[in-house]
Amino acid sequence: MDVEVISEDKKSGRLVFYLSNANPALANTIRRSIVEEVPVLAIEDIEFRNNSSVLYDEIIAHRLGLIPLTTDLGSYELPSECKCNGAGCAQCQLKLTLKEKGPCLVLASDIKSKDPKVKPVYPDMPIVKLLKGQKLEFEATAVLGQGKDHAKWSPGHVYYKHKPKVVVSSKDCEGCGSCVKSCPKNLLSVEGSTARIDKERLMECTLCEACTAACKKNALKIEPDEGCFIFYIESWGQLSCREMASTSCDRIIKLLSEFDSQLKKSGGV
Repeated sequence: MDVEVISEDKKSGRLVFYLSNANPALANTIRRSIVEEVPVLAIEDIEFRNNSSVLYDEIIAHRLGLIPLTTDLGSYELPSECKCNGAGCAQCQLKLTLKEKGPCLVLASDIKSKDPKVKPVYPDMPIVKLLKGQKLEFEATAVLGQGKDHAKWSPGHVYYKHKPKVVVSSKDCEGCGSCVKSCPKNLLSVEGSTARIDKERLMECTLCEACTAACKKNALKIEPDEGCFIFYIESWGQLSCREMASTSCDRIIKLLSEFDSQLKKSGGV
């Protein structure tokens, strides 16, 4: 398996890379591991002390749970893997508080965290609008969780596609340009008497095969490269894309180790 980074935008939280010498099973394992296994912090429990806003406690609680929180995986453990066995301690949970009085628009930035490293990723996210005399006060508990349990613990969006493989037969190609006109992405051109594809924009190809259908001489073939994938990782902001990828690999290795251990205990080879 080989990895080649194509582009990385830390500001928008997007990473694109080639995954080669792999197969669909491995690619999908990595994708599912990132979405379902990589843990992030999210608000789980809320104790409302005052809420005279127009929204019920349950609605505000739902909105708070979906606020992405910056996550330091080195400082926190999953409750199921913590030394306290999920009873609740500083290593598996974090307290956050809020106390506001209207008139005002309560934002995510108004939430106070006991850990300066943990804060809302998007501080301008609105929670509720308080009118004159209305109040909102609560204490929330954030814990590490995984996307397989709830979407609020998902670190981002991950998808992939096969890398296109284009083959042009110079013997059969007459340079008529019919394939160039039919490509919806404008990826093809004619150089001399032969069709060519822009290699720098190859990843934009959707394998629609409009170009091959337009070629009457069957000089152009485009098909998926079965051993190479274009991988896309888009972070919600709790973790960087590289953290998501590396942590997912650690989780896969850990799960395989547990599987091997259980297999040996059950009398397997």
